[in-house]
Amino acid sequence: MKQEIEKAKQLLTHRTDSCRLKPGDHIYAYRGLHAYSHHGIYVGEDRVIHFIPTEIVSNSNEKPPCPKCQYQHNVHRGVVRTCLDCFSNGAPLRLYQYETSSLVKMLKISGTCSTSKCLSPETVVHKANELHNNNSFGRYDVVEKNCEHFATFCKTGTATSEQVNDYKSVPMVSTAVSKIKNKIRLSSG
Repeated sequence: MKQEIEKAKQLLTHRTDSCRLKPGDHIYAYRGLHAYSHHGIYVGEDRVIHFIPTEIVSNSNEKPPCPKCQYQHNVHRGVVRTCLDCFSNGAPLRLYQYETSSLVKMLKISGTCSTSKCLSPETVVHKANELHNNNSFGRYDVVEKNCEHFATFCKTGTATSEQVNDYKSVPMVSTAVSKIKNKIRLSSG
């Protein structure tokens, strides 16, 4: 009975303990009061490869390097390799579910599962390491190329973000995003 309750909890919340993670797992942690989630690929030995903004946002949060993994906020940008603590930023870790049924996917929160098939764990880890070693996932864009795009690309070979797709389907949000992106293009060019 206890195992069934634990399985039901995991099905509903996708919460997982770090000791249950396997190399190649796509993991995420909520940020901003659950407004969005940050995604990455667990590569083993308490390390995660994930994609963060390539531009420095501000220098106001200068912190010393992490004693576990030497990650330093606003110094290392793009595709980074950090410890689980730096990745999760204190939030519970969750396991992204793949090969779920369409019905289950409809019932879940966007950015938590996919109907897509996965590549082998070895291929996923290899892709993540290769993108990290070459810092070659391109320029970060919250709508077109974010951390979820990175993790789904490593896991399936196709970059997609269910969170973004969900927000884009709301007409007001879609219009606002287009206007903001146009203003950014005009001011930078």
